[in-house]
Amino acid sequence: MNSHSSYLQRCLELARLGGSWVSPNPKVGAVVVHDEKIIGEGFHGHFGGPHAEVNAIQTVTDKNLLPNSTLYVSLEPCNHYGKTPPCTRLILENQIPRVVIGALDPNPLMSGKSVKFLRAEGVEVTVNEEISPFEELNQAFILNQKESRPWIVLKWAQSADGFIAGLDSNEKAQRTAISGPQAQKLTHRLRANLQAILVGKNTAEIDQPTLTTRKFPGPDPVRIIFDPKLELEASNLVFHKGNKIIVLNWSKEERVNHISWVKIPASNNGIAPLEPVLKKLFLQEKIGSILVEGGSNLLQQFIDQNLFDEIFLITSPRLLHRGIEAPHFRQEINWNQKLDFFGDQISIFRRF
Repeated sequence: MNSHSSYLQRCLELARLGGSWVSPNPKVGAVVVHDEKIIGEGFHGHFGGPHAEVNAIQTVTDKNLLPNSTLYVSLEPCNHYGKTPPCTRLILENQIPRVVIGALDPNPLMSGKSVKFLRAEGVEVTVNEEISPFEELNQAFILNQKESRPWIVLKWAQSADGFIAGLDSNEKAQRTAISGPQAQKLTHRLRANLQAILVGKNTAEIDQPTLTTRKFPGPDPVRIIFDPKLELEASNLVFHKGNKIIVLNWSKEERVNHISWVKIPASNNGIAPLEPVLKKLFLQEKIGSILVEGGSNLLQQFIDQNLFDEIFLITSPRLLHRGIEAPHFRQEINWNQKLDFFGDQISIFRRF
C-alpha cells in the first residue's frame, strides 16, 4: 500500500518541472489520489499561470471521484486572491475531503492560514512531519519571504593559479576560456534554474556575452547589467532582443520594450551598497533569484557585503601565470560539495 510519502515524493518530482519559469513564485506539485491510485497530477508551470492544484484537478477524467479522493500538494494551497483565485476555494468547490501538505507556505499571507480555513470547513488536513525536502525545493522563495531580496548565487571559473581572465599585450583584461566544455554546459544548466543573471559593465564590454542557456535546454534568464554610468554601447550583444533586460544605473528610471533602466543608490569610493539594490529588484522587478557571473570586482563586493547564499566555483587545471585575480573569500568556509568534472573541479558552498 502506498503511503503519504510516496505521493508527496511524486509532488516534488512534478514541482521541479516548473523550473525558473515560476519565479518568483514557489515550485509546487500536486496529485489527486483515489483508492490508492493517482487519478490526476499537475504542477505550477509559469508565473501568473494556474497553480498545481488547479492543473491536477483538471486532469481528473471522472470528477465524480473527487468527493472520495485525497489531494496531495507539496506546499500549502493558497488562500488569497493574487494572479489566480484561491486554491482553497477550488478544493471546497470540488468537495475534496482530505488534503495532505508537504510544508507550510512562508508567505505572511499564508503561514498556516489555509490549513485553519480548510479544517474549519470540515476538510481533513495533514501536514507532513518531514518538511526539509519541500523547503530545500523552494529555498529561494523562502528567503524571498524572509528577507525581501533574491536568492544570490555567485559563480566564477578560475585557473589553478587563481585568475579568472588573462591580460592582453596592453595589460588589459581579455576574454579567456578557462573551464572545459562540459563545465560550460553545467553553467548553462545553472542559468536555466535561476530567474536572472547579473554581470558588470566591464564583463559585458570585454566578453560581449549573450547570457543565454544556448548549451542547455531551459528558459533564458532575465539579464541584469550593472552599468552605473550608462557607458555600454547599444550595439553590445547583451542588448539584443530576447528576454527582459534590467540596467542598474545611477541616473535613469525608464522602461522601453524589453529593457528596464533601474536607478540605484550611487556608490561611495567605488563600493556599491548592494542590499537596497537587491530589495528593489525583488519588490519592484519581481526577481526571486540571481546568478552573479562577474566580473571579479562585482563578485568581491557581494562577498564583502555578505550578500550571497551559494557559491559555485569551477577550478581549471589550466595555469595563466598572470591576469585578473579571482575573488577572495574566507578560507574557513566548508564546502557542501566538491567533485571532479571532466577535468575541472566543481566546488559548491551553501550558507544556509
